[in-house]
Amino acid sequence: MIWEVDEKTDALEGVDAQGRPDPAYAAGLGLVRAPFGRRSLAFVCDLAIWAVLQVPLWVGAGPLLAKLADGSISLYGLVNHPRFVLAVVLSAISVALLLVYAIAQWILHGRKGLTIGKALTGIRTINARSLERPGVWWVLWRFVIVGASGILPVAGPALVLSSSTFDLERRGRGWHDHAARTWLVDIRSGLNPYDEKRMRIARKTVKAEPVPERSSLPSLATAADADGSLQYRPGTRISAGVLGVARPQEPRTAPSAPAGPAPAAPGPDRASLATPAGGQPEPMAPAPAPVAAPSAPVPASVPAVPAPEGPPAPAASAEAPVFALRLDSGETLAVVEALLLGRDPDAARVPGTRAVAVPDTTRSLSKTHFSVRPASGGIEVVDRHSTNGSVLVRAGAEYPLPADTPVIAAPGDRILLGDRWMDVVPA
Repeated sequence: MIWEVDEKTDALEGVDAQGRPDPAYAAGLGLVRAPFGRRSLAFVCDLAIWAVLQVPLWVGAGPLLAKLADGSISLYGLVNHPRFVLAVVLSAISVALLLVYAIAQWILHGRKGLTIGKALTGIRTINARSLERPGVWWVLWRFVIVGASGILPVAGPALVLSSSTFDLERRGRGWHDHAARTWLVDIRSGLNPYDEKRMRIARKTVKAEPVPERSSLPSLATAADADGSLQYRPGTRISAGVLGVARPQEPRTAPSAPAGPAPAAPGPDRASLATPAGGQPEPMAPAPAPVAAPSAPVPASVPAVPAPEGPPAPAASAEAPVFALRLDSGETLAVVEALLLGRDPDAARVPGTRAVAVPDTTRSLSKTHFSVRPASGGIEVVDRHSTNGSVLVRAGAEYPLPADTPVIAAPGDRILLGDRWMDVVPA
C-alpha cells in the first residue's frame, strides 16, 4: 500500500488569490506607510554618514591627486612624496570604514528592516506580501535598481526615488520597492511590524471573527406602571430545593367577609329524580351534616398592607459562588481574595493583594504579570504591564487585555499569559 502524505503549507495572510498584498489587511493590523518627507530625511542621513567616512581619503590623498592631475608632480614624484605613506594609510582607513558601513547597512536592512537613517527617522522596511523582514537579497536588488538609475545622472535617481509619491496603490511604494517587494512603514504613527508580540496579537485580532451579541431582553425587575401591571416577585423555594413559579401580587385591600356562616349549597331537587320501573323511588343517601362555623368572629375587613418599594429580600442570602484558576500544569488556585501572580510578584506594586509565585520554566511570565480578585459572575483580571501581555479567550475568539484595565473572566474562559494559560473554573 502506498501512503500519500499531503504537505501542509501555511497560508499567507493578507494576500488575495493572485498573491497580491491586500492594503486593507495591513491597515487593519495598524501599519501606516512612511511619509515621503521622512523617507527623504533617512536617505540624506545615510548619505551624510557615507560622505563623512570618506573624509580621511580626501584629506590624505586629495592634495596629492590634485597635484598629479594638474601636472605639478609626476607619477614618480607622487610615489616618492613625503606624504605618500600617510596618504595611503588614510585612504586604507577610509576604504575599510566604507566597506564595513556598507555591509552593516545591507545586513541590517535585510534582517531588521532598518538603516541608521531609518532608525533615526522611525521607519522600517518590510516585505509587502508577508509583512516580515524583506531579506538581504531583495534589499541588494533594490539597491542595484537605484544604482542603475544613475545611468541618467541626477535625473535617473531623482525619478526612481520620487516614484513613491505617485504610487497607484497609495501605499508610498516606488518603482524600486515594487521590484524588490518591499514597503516602508512608519513605526511612530502605526504598529511596529518587528515587535513580534504586538504583531502576533494584531494578526489574531484581525483574524478572529466577532462574537455575536446577545439580544437585549426586557428587565423583569421594572417597577409597576400606572395601568396596574404587576411587579416582578422572585419565586419561592419548595421543599425539593427547586425554585417555584412566581406568585402574583395580592391586592392591597381584601373584600369584606360575611359575619355569619356561609349558606349551605342547595341540594338536588327530589322531584326531578327518575322513578324506576317498579314505581318505587330509590332510597336517597342521607345528606351530609353541615359543618359548624368557627366560633371566632371573622373581621369585617382586612387592613391594607403597603406594597414594598422593591422586590422582597430573601430571608437568608446564599453564599456567592467561588471560582478558581486551573493552570496548564494541572494545579488549581481558588480566587477568594485579591491575588497578584507572576514569576516573582511584588505585592507593593498593587496594594491590597497577596503575592502568589507561579513557577515558569518558559520565562514567558513577567515577574509581576497580572492580578485577580473575586467578582460577580467570575473573576476580575487586570494585566499589570506584563512583557508578553495577557489575552482573554472566549468562544474561540481572542481579546488582548489592555494594561491596568479590569476585565471579567467568566467560567469557561481561558487566559493566555505568554506561553502559559489558565482556565476559569468553579471552585
